[in-house]
Amino acid sequence: MRGAPGPVLSVEESVETETRIFDPFGQGTDLAHTANFHPLGFPLELATNSADVLTAARENWSGFIPCFDVPPLRLHIVVDEENPGPCPTSLNFRAQRYLLTVISDPSNFAVCDLERGFASCWFTRATASNREWLRYFYLDTVAYLILWHQHLTRIHASCVARNGRGVLLCGPSGAGKSCLAYACTRRGWTFISDEATSLMRRSSERVVLGNPRRMRFRETVTEVLPELGGRASAPNPSGKITIEVSTSDLSDIMTAFQCRAAAVVFLNRHTGGPARLEPLSPDEGWRRLDQDLPLFDHSVHLEHRASLKRLLETGVYELHYCDLDPAVELLEELVR
Repeated sequence: MRGAPGPVLSVEESVETETRIFDPFGQGTDLAHTANFHPLGFPLELATNSADVLTAARENWSGFIPCFDVPPLRLHIVVDEENPGPCPTSLNFRAQRYLLTVISDPSNFAVCDLERGFASCWFTRATASNREWLRYFYLDTVAYLILWHQHLTRIHASCVARNGRGVLLCGPSGAGKSCLAYACTRRGWTFISDEATSLMRRSSERVVLGNPRRMRFRETVTEVLPELGGRASAPNPSGKITIEVSTSDLSDIMTAFQCRAAAVVFLNRHTGGPARLEPLSPDEGWRRLDQDLPLFDHSVHLEHRASLKRLLETGVYELHYCDLDPAVELLEELVR
């Protein structure tokens, strides 16, 4: 004899029962805050559960305009509001082929699929609320790593342009890249980027891209640029004492997000003697740039190297200088 029939579930109750699933990975986190941005002109779709993250992204990328019709980067950023952990102070990179991780600690990390242009990031509430640290170490880092894999070649250089002709100012930290770039802008040059310049990898026109909205200087900058005095110095997110200047606060400075490269100039700052500009061989320029090129997956790394060799066809020089004005005059003669 059959037992009594069980309760009959409505359609709504049946669906609700079926969707109560085990989610140990946070896959079902509601990323209700969404927005579209264009870092360096490339489309990016952001989804997050944190209003702080959304604010940080707007602070970071709201000034960029769309320039490239390519599939968008996608960033999913989850903040664990219940995690009491502090904001970290460092991060480490590890990669094999197209999978890359950026890890600060077990609660603050990013996993990037460079090939598909997707990154999943997880942070504590303290990290999300420290927006400057989040922007510097994760938002920019993750977005640019994907772009460098897919479209761009990174160059450790500042960039300024005269009549659309860009000069990349290369050299190690302390060579004076930011100071010389600023000195150029005082004489009518257009500011493109400070410290990090990106080269369009498949462009025959040698287009370079940058973020011209901020300039960072060492705290001793007022010794050579006294007009920057009175600005507060503070540790940047990496711990270095710097003076950060928003270019929107500087009167009469011209900025642009891109230009065409006309020359690569390595800086050699010394304590005396007249400024002079000496040609370098493409092989020597290649040696200096290649040693600073991060290793990507083999096929991508070959593209980066080919991109740098095309750039060096514009002309490579070494600028020996002490004072800024004579150095700028030599650069003006170079692009004239």
